[in-house]
Amino acid sequence: MKRLLILAALASAVDAATVRPALAAVASPRVDLVAAKHVEPAPAAKLLEVSKSAAMETILLLAFLRAAAEVVSRASGERSKFWIGQLAWVVVVQGSSRLQGYMQSNTQTLSPEWYDKLVKPNWNPPAWLFPVMWIPIKLAQTAAAGITWRALGHRTFSAAPVVMFLLHLSLGDIWNVQFFLKQRKLTGLLVIYTFWAALIASAVLIGRTSLLAGALVAPGVAWVAVAAALNLDIWYLNRHT
Repeated sequence: MKRLLILAALASAVDAATVRPALAAVASPRVDLVAAKHVEPAPAAKLLEVSKSAAMETILLLAFLRAAAEVVSRASGERSKFWIGQLAWVVVVQGSSRLQGYMQSNTQTLSPEWYDKLVKPNWNPPAWLFPVMWIPIKLAQTAAAGITWRALGHRTFSAAPVVMFLLHLSLGDIWNVQFFLKQRKLTGLLVIYTFWAALIASAVLIGRTSLLAGALVAPGVAWVAVAAALNLDIWYLNRHT
């Protein structure tokens, strides 16, 4: 139990670091000092960045669950096993975004003004609707993950539903970084559809393990479909900016 609590504290304490943008200057024969412009990485470099981040976060989350499984196996009583396992999933589902923020090493900070200035489609949902939707979805996902994990005997690396569910969490966190933090509209579009596909796959795999758990994941699939469609429209309306 002590080991799990330490891991939970570490996971929840991680937060996205923000640092001031670095300014560069170059000299030219005609201009004494010119501010260097930000150069976007090549598409292949972005793909490598996204793939590396997704793999690293997924592996770290799996390692955390593997340690939690050891604690569960040593716990006495089914009730203790239940709550320790559920606590582990609370840390994973609620803390994964903080882990991705910690893993990112960049000089950009979140700019709400950038998103506010983007052209939105007429059907753009009000800002208050997003937290209203995500809170119950995340709670349902946490419960579904706990049910599935118990049904699979607390396996981690060898359990396809667990691996796919964690991959979908990682891709969701990466989408936030790519779209909001790095302001890459097209990259964000590609990531969110990959995120949606991973969520659908995890819902299918979880549903085969437990119908109840699959039903709990289903609302998230529907809501991410809305978010992906919104991302597509925003990219199209702002593709020349």
